[in-house]
Amino acid sequence: MTTPAMNDQKLIDYSRDHLMHELSMLWELAEILPGREGSTETSAFVESFGIHLRNLIDFFYEEGQGDDVTAWDFLDATIPWPPNKPGKALQKARIRVNKELSHLKQARISGSPPEKEWDTAALLKEIDTVAKEFAAKASAKKLHPDVRKFLNLAPDTMVKWISDNVSHSNIALHPVISPDTFSVSRVASASTATQIISKLPPK
Repeated sequence: MTTPAMNDQKLIDYSRDHLMHELSMLWELAEILPGREGSTETSAFVESFGIHLRNLIDFFYEEGQGDDVTAWDFLDATIPWPPNKPGKALQKARIRVNKELSHLKQARISGSPPEKEWDTAALLKEIDTVAKEFAAKASAKKLHPDVRKFLNLAPDTMVKWISDNVSHSNIALHPVISPDTFSVSRVASASTATQIISKLPPK
């Protein structure tokens, strides 16, 4: 449980802004990434996908400490959680994000060998499974109804729902640009540009 504890209204507000942001970003990126050519934008999308994926893995599977907000905060005390351990794919993805995207580690892989591929559809499917179970068990007094509604949508309507209902208001939409900002050519990053090997199921 997060410390200090959040009351029900704060949890509702938090899930509407921040949990919804993490979920919607992951779903949108999983829609965008398959089939993209290597570029600075693609590298940024891959890194973003990894960070949001790790945030959700931690949210659903790690009890957290201090002011970490986790699934446990939205469940009644009598509800057992999590339903199971994260699968091997999610465990591996979490390690990869930490070693290849978030920190400068010796484990970073140069070039674009097959082991740098991200199976976005399979990873999304695993998160979707635990997220739906969370939505079914979370307290209606703590979880914003939009989160539950989103997670109960048919797969082929989720991204459209996001575009109609999510504003991503928890981030600054207009970054400050210095007058002497230099331009950067749009080139692929050799360290993070990866081939996306899977596509979302046909609609």
